[in-house]
Amino acid sequence: MSLDGRWVLITGANGGLGLATSIRVLKEGGAVVLACRTAAKADATRDLVVAAAGVNSDRVVAVGGFDMLDPAGIEAATAALPPVSIDVVFLQAGGWVWADEVQTVALNGATVEQTVAKNVVGAHATLRALMAAGRLSPGARVVIIGGEGARGVPGAIRKPAFSDVRDFERHLAGVRGDTPYVPIDALGVAKLCAALWAQHLAKRVQGSLEVVWFSPGLIGGTGGTAGMPAWKELLFQRVAFPILVALGKAQWPESAAEKCVDCLAGRVGRHGDLLGAPEGTALGPLTDQRPMNRRFTDEDFQRVLWRRCEAAAGSMPLETMDRDIA
Repeated sequence: MSLDGRWVLITGANGGLGLATSIRVLKEGGAVVLACRTAAKADATRDLVVAAAGVNSDRVVAVGGFDMLDPAGIEAATAALPPVSIDVVFLQAGGWVWADEVQTVALNGATVEQTVAKNVVGAHATLRALMAAGRLSPGARVVIIGGEGARGVPGAIRKPAFSDVRDFERHLAGVRGDTPYVPIDALGVAKLCAALWAQHLAKRVQGSLEVVWFSPGLIGGTGGTAGMPAWKELLFQRVAFPILVALGKAQWPESAAEKCVDCLAGRVGRHGDLLGAPEGTALGPLTDQRPMNRRFTDEDFQRVLWRRCEAAAGSMPLETMDRDIA
């Protein structure tokens, strides 16, 4: 139940929640692999976290190349890691895609809606690369960041809803449906996809890895507003989020990182859990999310998403772990 002496790989470690969590892991006695998008970001982040945590630099490895829209780059970056054995993986890189129309990306010939690609396909590619390279410790803990948008936040994010699995499959492919595209609603769908991915993976690796979907609640001050018009981003960061924090409806990354570290250490969340705030809120005591959106446990939805991830980022090397999942 401690991170003391354990290696934790954190994607998107150079900003917001990833940065705050990296510092807190080090303060708890852990060691971190800062998995950043570029080498420049990795180098700058290493210096920052070493100074902020007051630790020796030998407990910090910083590496670039973890671009969530580049599975091949992630594989190459993983191969270049020093020979450390990863005990905990925190898949928290992602964010919103600010656009008026749905955006897609082509990965290995598969077309994927870009918010899903950044938040889920990139996580799939990262874990796949770590497993294929033999970088994980036996029984390693895998935590993918969740979000309240997966079951909807009244007045903010529409509850993800699809008429059937084919409708969901069209969304994954970036085919616009009857509902107008709204970036924040697309983020909610991506967080639902992260839950579906975690549930499917948890069944397939039972006894070999620990898998948890975890949301600490609404977070302000992150890089998630990047790409917005400058005036709107300033409004969010300087006005809206501080008001929400003052009202107890949101939190800064440092507060959220405390909760994340509890999950990374195993003090919160068991294998297969989906944990987040209570329904109707964006912040609050942790509770099971599965009853809040019936799609969380829909195996057809899980399989469709898993196939899309494998088409875009490659098959997960789970052959020896598979049980009865087709």
